[in-house]
Amino acid sequence: MFSANWLSYSLLSLLAWGLWGFFGKVALRSISGEGLLLVSSFGYMITFPIFFVIYRSYLRPSLESGDWAWGVLAGVIGSLGYLFFYFALARGEASRVVAITAAYPLVTALFAFYMLGEELSFQKILGLGFALIGIMILSR
Repeated sequence: MFSANWLSYSLLSLLAWGLWGFFGKVALRSISGEGLLLVSSFGYMITFPIFFVIYRSYLRPSLESGDWAWGVLAGVIGSLGYLFFYFALARGEASRVVAITAAYPLVTALFAFYMLGEELSFQKILGLGFALIGIMILSR
């Protein structure tokens, strides 16, 4: 992979996830949310071998720490998130659904604060507050 800073990768992620939401909404014209979850899983199966070949040297989970279980749980919860996202996308406007679900850092920040002891600075509280306001505005 090319060498980039966190902002470059964040913007690439923004682009990829934005297209992911758009392509999902287009696919939902003729596929149910459940069907789209299954169909999109083929995309993950296609990319898995590629990522495995490129990044396999990084696959060194510590079985003693149990952190591998957290990684598997992240995959399971992420899959459920995809399913609920597709259900929402099938029933709502893409511009609203994607914007509201993109506020997931609210959940991450709260868990990181309570469970990991991360600092909750004024800037974070302000940003999370604006995210909540955005959700309220978009959900009407």
